[in-house]
Amino acid sequence: MIKYGLLVNEKNENIGDDIQSYAEAQFLPRVDVICDRENLDAFKYKDGKDPVALIMGAWFMWHKYNWPPSKQIVPLNVGFHHFNREKKLEESSSYAVPMTTEHYSGVGGEWFKSYGKVGCRDYYTCGVFDSMNIPNYFSGCVTLTLPKQKETKDKGKYIVLVDLNPKVEKKVIKLSKGKFEIRKVSHITKNIAGATWEERVKRVEEYLTLYQNAAYVVTKRLHVALPCLAMGVPVMVIQSVKMNDPNRFEPYREWLHYARNESFLKNGYPDFDFEKGTPNKDDYVKTREELTKTIKDFIDYCEKNKKQPLEFFDKTTYTDLELYKWKSDLMKRALLKTHLESKKLFVRYIKEPQKEKKTQKVLKYIYSKTIKKTKLKDTKLIKKLRAKVKKPKKK
Repeated sequence: MIKYGLLVNEKNENIGDDIQSYAEAQFLPRVDVICDRENLDAFKYKDGKDPVALIMGAWFMWHKYNWPPSKQIVPLNVGFHHFNREKKLEESSSYAVPMTTEHYSGVGGEWFKSYGKVGCRDYYTCGVFDSMNIPNYFSGCVTLTLPKQKETKDKGKYIVLVDLNPKVEKKVIKLSKGKFEIRKVSHITKNIAGATWEERVKRVEEYLTLYQNAAYVVTKRLHVALPCLAMGVPVMVIQSVKMNDPNRFEPYREWLHYARNESFLKNGYPDFDFEKGTPNKDDYVKTREELTKTIKDFIDYCEKNKKQPLEFFDKTTYTDLELYKWKSDLMKRALLKTHLESKKLFVRYIKEPQKEKKTQKVLKYIYSKTIKKTKLKDTKLIKKLRAKVKKPKKK
């Protein structure tokens, strides 16, 4: 009997991930099991014999070596976003293994091809899959399908500022000319990691209800902007000075009232009325309708065949042996790249002691967690540099 899984990033503190999950949950007949986004390769429900339908709309992923998903998962690949870590070594190595698209080759790529075209959340992701010869199309983000939330007594009496630059906040408040109460919130909620799905739902609905009843919302976050589009709430996006992943906003820039940080501070944004709020464009409606239909068709297909065994839904052709060999090779490559990258950072840690404090702190942390403890054979250069590290004086 088919079961229904819900994709959740259980350890993340950004409630935007939960808003995506909430959007997906609205289509499910029920939620039988929570599926951790970062560990789908190891997923197993009970005895492993029941097919588990899963809407795969998400930001993928920190642990790229945990791929492909378990054969027990029956995927609908829509709203998929490929994440590339930052190019600057010292700003990326402390939180992500140096992998980009290696997991889309071989068996990892075959997994995608087995289940048809991949619905991508943005044009950038489409381009990544194009480069790997994986069939794809632009599906939009699942948060575009969110329903409206309940109305509250204070509807239209306040505006919401979400994770804005302080200078931008100040200017927005000035442009609103005291017409509204100002409410500031953040999507980083440190106490959400490890919470149950029921607790997460409550939190998500609190945020969405806050946005639903605002006169308008101003933010830098995609998963504030798109839910506001879906719920019909006027929204203005002001890109931050440094955005972790600006590719995520294609093509949504054209659908939104959108300005870059520097431009807004210098010139404002005449097309948005900060004293009343300006209605959103309706460019997103067609994508919302098509995505909604795609997801409903998938659920109908699962319900129609709900008594079918796992073999009926499994479209992959690779054997378990081929999977294990490919994953083993992938892990070896990932470990080798990590080790080589750590060596480069070690060299910089020794040779560039005058670097700014923040960078030096990161280099020191990575050195202590990797090279200092490694048992792999060092190159002559590393041995020479290691000898230069001063040992702490004994008290």
